[in-house]
Amino acid sequence: MPDFDVIYADACKMIGECCLMFAYNGEEVSLSRITFRLERAQEVAIETHGEPDAALKIAIAHLKNHRLE
Repeated sequence: MPDFDVIYADACKMIGECCLMFAYNGEEVSLSRITFRLERAQEVAIETHGEPDAALKIAIAHLKNHRLE
């Protein structure tokens, strides 16, 4: 099993890739949109592998804990 630093780096990459995808498509980049997209990816990971993806779990938790709402 990868160590936490590797999983955390993957989580950061996933967040960054969402930001780039939205920006490339000329769409609004926001915490709520990124969180929503990653939550949908987590659902697919669970359906596909039968368990949540560790990096997605960290990314989603990080975004939810850092909202300015």
